[in-house]
Amino acid sequence: MTLVPLSACGNGGGSSANGKHKYEISMVAKGFSQSYWVSVHQGADAAAKKYGATVNFNGPDNDSQVDKQADMVQNAVNKSPDAIAIAPLDEASLTAALKSAKSANIPLFAFDTAFVKNDSLITSSVKTSNTEVGRLAAENMCKLLNSKGKYAVIAHSQTDATSTERRDGFLNYMKKNAPDMKMVGSVQYTSADQSKAQDIASAILQANPDIDGIFATNEINVVGAATPVEAAHKTGSKVVLVGVDSGKAQQQYIRNKVVAGSVSQNPYQIGYKTIENAVKRLDGKKVPKTVDSGCFWYNADNIDDKKVQQAMYN
Repeated sequence: MTLVPLSACGNGGGSSANGKHKYEISMVAKGFSQSYWVSVHQGADAAAKKYGATVNFNGPDNDSQVDKQADMVQNAVNKSPDAIAIAPLDEASLTAALKSAKSANIPLFAFDTAFVKNDSLITSSVKTSNTEVGRLAAENMCKLLNSKGKYAVIAHSQTDATSTERRDGFLNYMKKNAPDMKMVGSVQYTSADQSKAQDIASAILQANPDIDGIFATNEINVVGAATPVEAAHKTGSKVVLVGVDSGKAQQQYIRNKVVAGSVSQNPYQIGYKTIENAVKRLDGKKVPKTVDSGCFWYNADNIDDKKVQQAMYN
């Protein structure tokens, strides 16, 4: 089958110095100024430079601004770029904008988090398996606690698939592999609010002085939970806090062994591969439906390894 370059539809774009079409690609992230998204942006810009594209990178101030992200995607559609890439906060809120993009013949790509119900509208997704992220966090908590004790889970969203898949990957592993471990209470959600994560972790520790471990599903939750966990360590209660992501503050908590370890994605590669995929498809080449950007466990012992440092962001 011969693939026709998607840019032939005439959306967006200008002319590069060598006369070739220079693709304009809009990216709408879940956030904008957080270090994770800054790293995604840097990777996207690097790929755009290599492949002769321009990237308009945008995102709401925080993970709770679902409606604002939907407006941003619709605004991107209205500007008719060659392609749009989205990290969906809440899939249902984006359906109208996605259909609008398809009506305008603008190819859609996903990054960080895949679409589920609207997957047929998406050309390709670049993401880490968040189920694997949760599973890997659970596996390491079990190793650190010899699969015994009590634990709690603090998740950053009830609707964002990144949060729910990590939560489920963690809980499913614990259910199958750690029958001697018990979860205290139910999963608690922070709406990606660091101060709320701190309050929740403090309440968990006060209500459960014998708790052994806490799993936090993203950087904001890890950093928020680290303060009360650090205080607990000072009073002799050794709580194993495991998390996800690799921002600057989180790295320092790991170096100080307040956080036992985290599962890291590679946000730079997520941004890079998203733009690489989009340009290839716009050039008429086949691209995989899903690209897994991978994840790994790191702690104070291996944080300075070259491979680990490549995925750290500040």
